[in-house]
Amino acid sequence: MNDYPDEKAAARAPGVYFEEVAPTRDREFRTGIPLMVGFAEWHDDPPVGRHVHCPDLKRRRIVRTLTSWEESAQSIKAVALGGFLDYAIRGFFENGGGKCIAVLLSGIDMGPAAIETLKKLFEDGGLLESFPEVMEADLVCVPDIMKKEILASPDTARELQEIVLDYCRRMGDRFAILDCGHISTPESSLKDLLVYALDWREKLTNRALLKAGAAYYPWLRVKPLPHHRHLSAVMVPACGHVAGIYARSDARFGVHKAPANEIVEGVLDLEVRLTDEEQIKLNTVGINGLRSFPGRGIRVWGARTLSGESDWIYVNVRRSVLTLVRWCERNFDDLVFEPNGPQLWNRVRDRLGAYCSTLFQKGALKGGSAGEAFFINCDEETNTLDDRESGRMICEVGLAPVTPAEFVIVRITCSVDGITATI
Repeated sequence: MNDYPDEKAAARAPGVYFEEVAPTRDREFRTGIPLMVGFAEWHDDPPVGRHVHCPDLKRRRIVRTLTSWEESAQSIKAVALGGFLDYAIRGFFENGGGKCIAVLLSGIDMGPAAIETLKKLFEDGGLLESFPEVMEADLVCVPDIMKKEILASPDTARELQEIVLDYCRRMGDRFAILDCGHISTPESSLKDLLVYALDWREKLTNRALLKAGAAYYPWLRVKPLPHHRHLSAVMVPACGHVAGIYARSDARFGVHKAPANEIVEGVLDLEVRLTDEEQIKLNTVGINGLRSFPGRGIRVWGARTLSGESDWIYVNVRRSVLTLVRWCERNFDDLVFEPNGPQLWNRVRDRLGAYCSTLFQKGALKGGSAGEAFFINCDEETNTLDDRESGRMICEVGLAPVTPAEFVIVRITCSVDGITATI
């Protein structure tokens, strides 16, 4: 005789039965996963990664998930010596990155064709959105905007950066890591380089997009890869290394921790050594400096977005809110098409309340109590009769991030079309 009868079998007779059910866990998602875009190709032919044919550009784009520099080095082949994608990916893994999504553009002549390719890649409804792997990314790096062929027209390079920022804004859950333009001539002085970087930022003028990214300066001097073995060092933009620092900080502390005062690994030196006075000028316009300190190494010495809006000055604040949006997208799908009434509103408040309480306990929100740290409104006031008859369920979430900023409002809408968020 079985001393432990099957619970389902035992429940055949009428009566009241109790079952122990393990609590379901939220679908976990990682942060600090960059989308790395550049001009290169895979070593293996035919490629193992996903690929599609693009008749309008007559070019192929390849997407692949990479989890180590060794894997990347064996897979990626530079097709132009002036490219930075492989250096950015190496810098990402050297600085603690665990996973990146590489998008390689190959067979494209550098010049107008390359510029048009990047524009089309990031446009609304563009090819980039056809790859499911891309949806896992929460950071975007395009180091090859700094290729000399593109940088020869600074206005074009800045236009491409604004297209990347607009892509992040449109997607609603991504953050761009950008580099300042670069001049490198024997007669270039520190003052010339600094003036150029400040002028570069001044000409990024679309204020609606600036909260979607951060910029870093100066460039880094690193050891060469095999295709540059004739050089003792190579100057590269910093976005890949900084993305690795984002990932490292996220893993250790969470997105609420500003990715600053962190050591930059894999760097021989900085192109220029900034002083406090020079960094003040950079901070004023939202450029994050990379500094070298005696005995402390090279460190990220800034955590500002490009935006001057008081709510969005700091990288960690913006990314904390973007992470909340990503969490909602992954944990509210089952609520679409549910009856739009008090029971649904209670479920939404309970889920968001649990998530925000966890943030508060981790120290991601300021305030002496949960009530001071966040609020969640989802009731008849936020869901009017017109909203309900239009198929919309609206919830307002306010967060008090651990910065001098005031409450940041996230307005979440659940409708027959899916989950949307306005921040």
